[in-house]
Amino acid sequence: MKAWRGVPVLVSVLVGSLGGVGCGPAFESSDERGIERVASARASVAAAPEEADAEVTARRACGTDPVGPPGSKPEWLARGDGRLLFSAEAVGQGRELWSSPGRSGCAGVVKDIRPGTMGSVPRFLTPLEPWVLFVADDGQHGPELWRTDGTEAGTVMVKDLLPGERGSAPRALTRVGDWLYFTAEDFEHGLELWRTDGTESGTRLVHEFVPGPGSLQLVSLTAWGKRLALVSYSPEAAVLWVVEANGQARVLYQSAVGVLLSLTASERRLFFLRDTGMDIAELWVTSERPGSATRVRDFTGEFPSYLTAMNGSVFFLAGADGYFGEQGDTLHGGELWRSDGTVSGTRLVRDIWPGPKGSLPSHLVVMDGVLYFAADDGWRGRELWRSDGTLLGTWMVWDLQWGPEGSEPEQLVAENGWLFFSAKTALHGREAWSSDGWLWRTRRLTDIAPGTSSSDPRSFVRSGSEVFFLAGEAPADEALWAVPLRPAWPCANGAASDARGC
Repeated sequence: MKAWRGVPVLVSVLVGSLGGVGCGPAFESSDERGIERVASARASVAAAPEEADAEVTARRACGTDPVGPPGSKPEWLARGDGRLLFSAEAVGQGRELWSSPGRSGCAGVVKDIRPGTMGSVPRFLTPLEPWVLFVADDGQHGPELWRTDGTEAGTVMVKDLLPGERGSAPRALTRVGDWLYFTAEDFEHGLELWRTDGTESGTRLVHEFVPGPGSLQLVSLTAWGKRLALVSYSPEAAVLWVVEANGQARVLYQSAVGVLLSLTASERRLFFLRDTGMDIAELWVTSERPGSATRVRDFTGEFPSYLTAMNGSVFFLAGADGYFGEQGDTLHGGELWRSDGTVSGTRLVRDIWPGPKGSLPSHLVVMDGVLYFAADDGWRGRELWRSDGTLLGTWMVWDLQWGPEGSEPEQLVAENGWLFFSAKTALHGREAWSSDGWLWRTRRLTDIAPGTSSSDPRSFVRSGSEVFFLAGEAPADEALWAVPLRPAWPCANGAASDARGC
């Protein structure tokens, strides 16, 4: 491990007095950031802050002994109540549910749901306060829906929908308000749509799309305000459904041919693409009223991607040539588009790389009413950009890696006014970065892999006063890491009134 500059004691006091709100990532004056490995081949948690300006060696709060074996392979990070929950492996125990309180203690197994080497394989971890719900197999009931409050006693099966070792195999867990929707199978109804409030009595069938044990293919579950949208497929048609808060399911649109995909809710409207197999992607929009679906525009070449809702519109990449040579926009290439659901309101936002090649915007995410994405303008490489949806309001945040290669930002995640992402530079390789959207507060958080090597961070999740993510000092050593969030010195007086920081 490397040495990092300590954090002033007063800052630790401020964090405690503000309930862990903080002003953002713990930026130092140098490029070395306070960071600690939480769970990995030597699962551990960051040490407490040291005295002001003291050069210290990062250490584990739980000591130097490993709390997990090599190759724990953490996955499915989810924010719980004051801790991070995730799935990880251990020798002799298999893959089970783990948790980490962050720097205040060691990561460990929450509950050995399936004793032995097989493991219960927790997956699809989804927060539904005050629990995190997930799917696991205890070896007796098959894969079923479970919940946890982060304690062993509070980790229980929600309901055994299909008795026996086969299990109901819940999938497509989708939170809508206080409900979690999912598809699951039982003997009486076949594969159908269910929802739960996290309790056994509150887990019930929503709608039987095919009476009896028969089933349709149910996909693309999407939260739409207090509603759920989804698509069903049968030999006769592809059908777009909406499920109201009271559980009533209604047909919004159906097509005898093609596939409906990329469902994206933007306020009172739902956007989607229709693929009829003719190398043309049709952009559609609908309200909650049956029969209101309208075809907005056709796109050739590569299908529109990264559909992202903001301020009642949807933003996306369109115009790029297709993978098999299908011709896209010969004038602009693949660029950032927006649609408000009307023909006239569906247009190019900005031609970032003029000409037919295009800037190919990717990894779109919205934070505080601003769209962030990666794009290449043709001479500064692929870098971090922002847009308010207008031509003049679309510009680069910062050229992280000077020159035509670019830093290639990926894994963009917005959490409480901060953007976390992965980017690479010539000196430090691909590491974790953060930004509040302005160049002077865009900083590299870590340098986990030595020198020009890359730790390839991904799966950023903020929990309490820390940001967790997966990264590796070596390609085969991916682990769970945490960066503390704390008020910076200039924020001290105003932090209590501004959860984003100053």
